[in-house]
Amino acid sequence: MLWLAACAVSEPAPPPDFDEAVHLAFRNFETATDAELAQYVLAMEAEIDEALDLAAVDLSLRSFTPTPLNPEDVAGVDVPDRDPSLALTSALVRQSAFPRADHLPLPLIVDQTPLEPQCPDHYIRSFVEGEGCWPDCVLRTSNDLTKANLLFEASYVLPKEYRPFDVGDGRTATFARTWTTDRVVAEEEAAVIEQSESIEFWLDRPDGSGALRMMAVFSETTFAELEADDATVEATLRLGTDQIFARQDEWLFGN
Repeated sequence: MLWLAACAVSEPAPPPDFDEAVHLAFRNFETATDAELAQYVLAMEAEIDEALDLAAVDLSLRSFTPTPLNPEDVAGVDVPDRDPSLALTSALVRQSAFPRADHLPLPLIVDQTPLEPQCPDHYIRSFVEGEGCWPDCVLRTSNDLTKANLLFEASYVLPKEYRPFDVGDGRTATFARTWTTDRVVAEEEAAVIEQSESIEFWLDRPDGSGALRMMAVFSETTFAELEADDATVEATLRLGTDQIFARQDEWLFGN
């Protein structure tokens, strides 16, 4: 009987793969335990180390293309009434020369323009919750920004929140996520950001070489006159993410 009971015990669920972990991290950002968040980030780290070349200049060798978020993933945040499967996606990885501890003060900077190359003129952060206890608590922010590039200029307010957690192997990590609450119409209606979400992490490497960074972006933008194939848009998402990573490392070098 004991043998039968033992056989009836279900096997533990296997760890998620990278794609599953990205979805779970966004969906369960509020509700997951630290142990669950650690499972997500460690699963992503393992697949990154196995499949990607962190030294590559070619961004495609440092990236995955995750599946779009689904309605369950975004049910906990206020997003546009839009089919999330219409978004194009990119998940880019970069090895920062700086440990996570050096990155921790950056979310508390009010004027984020030095850190965001796509918002060179206006990116002002206000704090909704956690400013006084960060990095020992969840930090919630509201960001009034103007995104400007060669194709369009658009102003909107973007929520961004950060959650630190204990990985359980002597390391700590941070997840952060963003989402648009409304469709964003660019100046002169050159483009419309129909929906956009992101999930990212900072995780110290076991060898002390700095922090592993990953940002997955889910974005649907329509253009009034430009026609771009999906591959071009996804490459643009990768480039924009890498520019953010590089700019923040440059800022840390100079400060």
